[in-house]
Amino acid sequence: MSTIEWLSQRPRAALGWLATLLAAVLAGCGPGVGGTGTGDTASALAYFGANPASLCSSELAALAACRYDGTTATAVPGAAPVLLVDAAAGARVRVRLYEDSAELVEACAPLEFRGQWGVIAGQAGRFYGHTDPDVAPAPALLEAQPSGTGLRLTLRDAEGRVLLGPVIVTATAAPPGTPVCP
Repeated sequence: MSTIEWLSQRPRAALGWLATLLAAVLAGCGPGVGGTGTGDTASALAYFGANPASLCSSELAALAACRYDGTTATAVPGAAPVLLVDAAAGARVRVRLYEDSAELVEACAPLEFRGQWGVIAGQAGRFYGHTDPDVAPAPALLEAQPSGTGLRLTLRDAEGRVLLGPVIVTATAAPPGTPVCP
């Protein structure tokens, strides 16, 4: 007897099977797992003693594609998505800025970071978040300074050790192809 025949003859079993399947699928959609949740950047801000801030109020506003409402000279909170890469072809480092957040992927390491723009009094703003956010999150921060037509990025762990960088990334209109790894 096939699984479908067995389930059609046992409606309660079919309902239980469907509920189990649905629970397994939805488990991947919560915060901190890259689904529809918001992640856990708030805990990273608190870990470093930083306060959330608007990327559009920072020195990165021009590159971050901040939106304006057309009636005033003030930015609408958050930025439209922008893709930045370290090379036009075969980019290894890819950064996506959106709203007040950044996602960085170093495809050859492999290394991932997700964080939110924040400030600590007396310090330059930066992104506070986690490396490897979906598997084993570790607090980290991404320093970003304007550099020519792009950004100079340095990713550091919670103790200040450099994990990546400094690296220069520039905006690109189209996603680059396959990364070129050594």
